[in-house]
Amino acid sequence: MSDLSVAEAAQRLQVSPRRVRALLEDGRLQGRQVAGRWLLPSRAVDHRRRAAPTSGRPLSPASAWHALAILAKADDSISHLPAPVRSRARGRAEALRNMPPSGEEVARRWQSALARRAEICEYYAHPSVLERLLDDLAVVRSGISAVGDHGAGLMVLSGAEGYVLSRDLPHVESQYALNPNIDAAQANVRVHVVADDRAAEWLFRHRVAPAAVVAADLVERDSSRDRAAGVKLACRL
Repeated sequence: MSDLSVAEAAQRLQVSPRRVRALLEDGRLQGRQVAGRWLLPSRAVDHRRRAAPTSGRPLSPASAWHALAILAKADDSISHLPAPVRSRARGRAEALRNMPPSGEEVARRWQSALARRAEICEYYAHPSVLERLLDDLAVVRSGISAVGDHGAGLMVLSGAEGYVLSRDLPHVESQYALNPNIDAAQANVRVHVVADDRAAEWLFRHRVAPAAVVAADLVERDSSRDRAAGVKLACRL
């Protein structure tokens, strides 16, 4: 029976390496530590994949942003697109609204469909700069930094999360001395880096991300409390 690294298991399960580590630490995924590294039996990973299927292939970045625009009632932002593209965006948004009864399935469906909208980068920043970071005009507050604006009932004590265009990332990293060379447990800043600035242009008109985008961020997080808050927001749309 072959073993997989955390990165290989994450690729097979279509989740983040951090999510795989959380499953291991919670005992929900079988594995063992050898010389400080997790090794996972491929059979256990395949069993997890079959038991928790995703809902089709992830949407392209542009398609993900078009569907989120519909969910965020920003329909005007796709009014210039051809009618068939607008129709597909509405159909995808409706599929995300048409929720199954299971909260975990809602989280999987959203995470699977919208995973490619942005690249997630995690950093450590000195706590004294977090508010200034979130107030930067290049940053749109989202995820745990916007959950209070949408009344999802999640108390967040520290950390910062937001969206940044890829062209603005070097400025943000330099301005706030964001350090990417850290262990996952040290990270207190999560940046969603958007490469497709045309499709996501509507998002950057906001200082705080709409509820649909915040929901998409929260269902990707490792904490069950964060994911539950994301599901709560998604079910309100």
